[in-house]
Amino acid sequence: METLTKVNLDSPRVKKVITDSISHSITGELIGMANFASLADTIEDIEEKMEAVEHAESERQHALGFIDMARKYDMEPIINTDGIYWKTMRDNFKKYARKGDFISCLVIQEVMLESYAVSMYRDLGKAIGGEIGELFLQTSEEEKEHLEHSSDILQDEFKIKGNSFVEHFHTLHLESMTVLAEFAAQTDLKGHCGVCNGTCMKDDLDAIGLNVKVLRANALKTYAEALDNIGLPTEETTRWIVQLPL
Repeated sequence: METLTKVNLDSPRVKKVITDSISHSITGELIGMANFASLADTIEDIEEKMEAVEHAESERQHALGFIDMARKYDMEPIINTDGIYWKTMRDNFKKYARKGDFISCLVIQEVMLESYAVSMYRDLGKAIGGEIGELFLQTSEEEKEHLEHSSDILQDEFKIKGNSFVEHFHTLHLESMTVLAEFAAQTDLKGHCGVCNGTCMKDDLDAIGLNVKVLRANALKTYAEALDNIGLPTEETTRWIVQLPL
């Protein structure tokens, strides 16, 4: 098959790292789909409720896009929403969804998870190129809309709640951003992720000109910018971020 990427899919390491990237993308999109569906139950405002359902459908379409692309290039992605990192993020979200805590759910899904998605999809898309890379880049742009959607709502919440909002955001940060930081650490701090096929994809990122330090730094930069947009105190949020596990 003639590949349309700027990397060589005939290379086993290249094909593996792209397959693993697609595996995590599909799994993450399905987690997002489930989260947005749960989020709808926490919302009383009809328009916001419908928007959450629309976002759930958007995540489903993203998952299908990655599945179709994997099939086209004879890749066999692993889809495992019970993988340690993804399951922990879903469990964290469900804890607040069961309480009907819309704001906490919004922070976890539309700020934390989407910051990682926007940044990592962008970096992968640029590195891979071709139609596979374009799919990552297009998905990054669409996820950016979810990230931006949360800003106005959370700005208002900050104005109303003040320091108590900052303190609760920090609690959410410790619970969920710690998990994402461990996911993007140089080694799997909790063992195998349950999604990569065999060895960790981090070991093969150099095959497409990337490394996990760059991916992590860019994702955290996107997250920091999202916190700034909300209006959270930069001196505090910077400290939160630098204290995340390496």
